[in-house]
Amino acid sequence: MTVKAVFFDLDGTLVDSLPALYEGVRRLSVEIDLPDPGRERVGDMIGAGIRVLVGRLIAWWREAAPGHALPEVDDALRSLASHWADAGTAAICVYPGTIEGIRALREAGIKTALVTNKVRDLTLELLQEKGLAGLFDAIVTGSDCERLKPYPDMIERALLLTGVTSACAVMVGDSRNDAMAARAAGVHALLVETGYNEGEPLATWATANGFFNVFDDTAAACRAVLQKEEFR
Repeated sequence: MTVKAVFFDLDGTLVDSLPALYEGVRRLSVEIDLPDPGRERVGDMIGAGIRVLVGRLIAWWREAAPGHALPEVDDALRSLASHWADAGTAAICVYPGTIEGIRALREAGIKTALVTNKVRDLTLELLQEKGLAGLFDAIVTGSDCERLKPYPDMIERALLLTGVTSACAVMVGDSRNDAMAARAAGVHALLVETGYNEGEPLATWATANGFFNVFDDTAAACRAVLQKEEFR
């Protein structure tokens, strides 16, 4: 296949955002006097958008602190957003080689797009602060589609915005949600092992579910595209 566009997930694919996500959860736990689930468990909750993360967090609190008053999802979301804003993005790091890899794709004439379940304002702020702004021909966020990954809608929107057919696009992501969204949209999934797959090793899940393009990180996935490897 001739790759004309590469779409990228954000959290766990381009940046390690777990430290910042966990810090918000830790502060919220202190604020409402509930147990701190710990960084590793919060990492297992990531993968299907912030609302799902909050739902999983509340479910964990329900088990960990029976009888304790629990927040509603919308209330917890508002509090988390405030804590994340206060904490800033200092703890978020771009994975090594990521920026260079995306720039190399663009220099080769390949279009790039960001496809993330994160809401638009937080996405744009993070891109600006981490030197990722200006690297994408299109940006599709959780604010732009009613259905998020693993549904195909966001990737389909990226295809329209870049003017590329599904047969000529690949989706780089770190989770089952990226993989399933890619499959549903008819594009190849290039999976990276840097991020969050709801507590299950990505390579194990990928093999069991018929996904065979697994890379150490996004830089390696970019190199594979530039070297015109065959994907399946």
